[in-house]
Amino acid sequence: MAQQQTAQVPQPPRAAPSEDRLSFGTKISYGLGDFASQLMWSLGSSYLVLFYTDNVGLAAGAVGILMLVARVADALFDPILGAYAERHQTRYGRFRPWLLYASPILAVSVVLTFMTVPGGHTVKMIWAGVTYLLMGFMYSAVNLPYGALSAVMTRDTGERVALTSYRMIGTNLGAVVLSVATMPLVLRFSGVGDGKTTNVLGFTVTAAVMAVVAVPMFWLVFARCKEAIQPEISETRVPLKETLKVVLGNKPLMLVTVALFLSLTNLFGRLAVVIYYYIYLMHRFDLIAWLMALPSIMGAIGIACFARLAKHLGKKKTVILSLVLTAIPTILLYFVDPSDVFLVVLLTALYGLGSFAVPVIMSMVPDSIDYAEDRTGIRSDGTAYAATSMGTKIASAVGASLGATLLGAFGYVANHDQTATAATGINFTANVVPGILSLLAIIPIALYPISEKKYEEIRARLKAKEEAREAEA
Repeated sequence: MAQQQTAQVPQPPRAAPSEDRLSFGTKISYGLGDFASQLMWSLGSSYLVLFYTDNVGLAAGAVGILMLVARVADALFDPILGAYAERHQTRYGRFRPWLLYASPILAVSVVLTFMTVPGGHTVKMIWAGVTYLLMGFMYSAVNLPYGALSAVMTRDTGERVALTSYRMIGTNLGAVVLSVATMPLVLRFSGVGDGKTTNVLGFTVTAAVMAVVAVPMFWLVFARCKEAIQPEISETRVPLKETLKVVLGNKPLMLVTVALFLSLTNLFGRLAVVIYYYIYLMHRFDLIAWLMALPSIMGAIGIACFARLAKHLGKKKTVILSLVLTAIPTILLYFVDPSDVFLVVLLTALYGLGSFAVPVIMSMVPDSIDYAEDRTGIRSDGTAYAATSMGTKIASAVGASLGATLLGAFGYVANHDQTATAATGINFTANVVPGILSLLAIIPIALYPISEKKYEEIRARLKAKEEAREAEA
């Protein structure tokens, strides 16, 4: 019965065994893609709320609603893009061309987002909404195909962990550069002599600098990262309804998506709010750049040192360990006096060091795609990554929106000394909420059903089908 059912489904993609191993240069190049993403997309994740409230003059609550609506609308675009990309083969492959052609448009959209227009509050809100939505669309057009590349470059699960580890190291190193460079650049280009005042021009020019640096990195990913797993033409013509059924019925993928959503809501939410902690509770402008960079520096060290634990502990246990190690320091930070710089730095460093979960979670995505291919014969790289991209986008929206909304609810007032209630709200939002989200992410990971042994069985079956089909050909 199972053999007859397999014979009726589209042919699985072909990948030669020699293509499973990836060169060091290829992995480095792939990691640069997320380095570039940090310079553009995470510029918005880290500083856009501050830009809107303290420079453009928008209310924190209104910013929260704007970001949530824009991100949800943007997330709905991802399945359309993913389905289109996986069905359209070009001489460069299905996913690589997007890195070549869409990245310059993303760069322009980032600069536009960090600008404003003359007029009242409503006019400025409309400009902010349109440009933020455009930036989200273009980020999808670059990052979704970029993420899908890791599923078609190799079937080797160890190489996939390595790819996502290099990607996350690129993420953390990019975040370090972003954190160290952004505020000094903004202050410099703002042209105000007190060294503490920012304006719109400072953010606009800084965004342009980051965009110019980032685009060539995306082009290098396009040049070096090849698509080794090519689907049969018949597989790319699977009806969209059937593809969506396969993706939504993929239990491991859905659990990974939920875990990513919770983990990244933690990450993006904290990035958007923690700068208020440094400005209004610590009153240490001189430490902002380094405190913003510290989690990323320690995160890169944590990934380099601990992501390999997945080979020994297994992916599930490794992720759960990381989530616990990130939750404890942030919750403890809530009880620390913000003037105690030593403890703030120590706990912030420990939070970053424990943040090695995401590359392991991301390596579960292509494993889940193989899981569905083994069960159905349909390989839905683009649509599957669209599902995780939706989770990421909504996490970005919910994280930033939740942070801005909570600030407004606790009575935050821009550019003023904060009340005791507002200060408590900043502390709670920057530290306790991310810790709770990390602990919640443990639940879907604990339910993830693909063990290392089970994946090896899946891989063996897929390889046997490929070899049998090649022998028949």
